[in-house]
Amino acid sequence: MKTWKKRPPDLTEELLLRRIADGDRDAFDVLYGRTAPWLAVRLQRRCADEQIVAEVMQETYLAVWRAAGAFGGSDIGGSAAGWLWTIAARRLVDAFRRRAHHAQPPVTAVERTVAPAAEDEVLAAGIGGELGDALRALAPELRHVLEAMVLDGLSVRETSVLLGLPEGTVKTRARRARIAMRRALA
Repeated sequence: MKTWKKRPPDLTEELLLRRIADGDRDAFDVLYGRTAPWLAVRLQRRCADEQIVAEVMQETYLAVWRAAGAFGGSDIGGSAAGWLWTIAARRLVDAFRRRAHHAQPPVTAVERTVAPAAEDEVLAAGIGGELGDALRALAPELRHVLEAMVLDGLSVRETSVLLGLPEGTVKTRARRARIAMRRALA
């Protein structure tokens, strides 16, 4: 385990995960410092309950510390940010399930009209042209379902729990979103 005296080296998140798998606490601190702000914002957009968000953040980074060696990396087409978000999204779904089990409906995310989130700006830059225009033209309720299922890779059930919607509604909105996207791209 190597310690950094002054400034951590500029390592990719994938290399940081490899070092974390070897028990490097400094690498963990650097990864946390880089990823925690955007991860918290992304979770807050899906859940307004700060206690749940804090719990999910803690569980996510604990899972990263324990399972960093399981990250397949770019060898299998994965990214560290994507792997981290997958862990967090599944922990959020689990938190909603626990809350539902205790007969308390989850606090849904509050629609905000402030500046666009960093993830939306990256998405807009990454998905340009007709596809980006078609995605941005979708009604918010359709776009949220499509983002959860396609971009975040969640199942219908997980999307249902995450968005606080019945599974049938999720399926209907996903179908409507796909139809609208096909029309816009035809």
